[in-house]
Amino acid sequence: MIANVFPFRTVLVQILIMFLAIAIEAWFLQKLLKLEPKTSVEYTAILNLSCTCVGWLVFFGIESVISKDLRERLIGYILLGGSQDIYPAITLIAVSVLAVTFLAKWQGLEIIENIVSGNKKASKPQFIGPPTLSRRLPKKTFQVTTQFGGILIAHTVSNFVILTVLFLQSVNN
Repeated sequence: MIANVFPFRTVLVQILIMFLAIAIEAWFLQKLLKLEPKTSVEYTAILNLSCTCVGWLVFFGIESVISKDLRERLIGYILLGGSQDIYPAITLIAVSVLAVTFLAKWQGLEIIENIVSGNKKASKPQFIGPPTLSRRLPKKTFQVTTQFGGILIAHTVSNFVILTVLFLQSVNN
């Protein structure tokens, strides 16, 4: 009985997507923000799990207030893989979710680091060394050192890979 009602395929795809996102984002956070591998996996797991839980809660909240026709088409698409007439709405929702989850992950990483460090702000290191004789500015190189940049790159790449996998899955069906 439960197999007829419970959307096993949707849950399984969601879990696999989450594992893929955690792996990709952890690698980027490790490389770009110079985190240890274990720390980057823990941070991305916490961020992705919390974003997924909140996302499903928001989905069920929105689902309860939209029209019956749109609700049936949306749930049919998500749970059963539905028709193409809902693609514009799905695209708008996907872009909104991409932006909101990025902001949530960025703020969530700051919250996690504040909790882990015990709300202690590290003082900025001061350069101690001989003064330079020239007024030439140091050569600028592209380097992502901010949390914002690291999360933006990691989140964008992981979502691009996930969308590519979902697109390839839909083409095969």
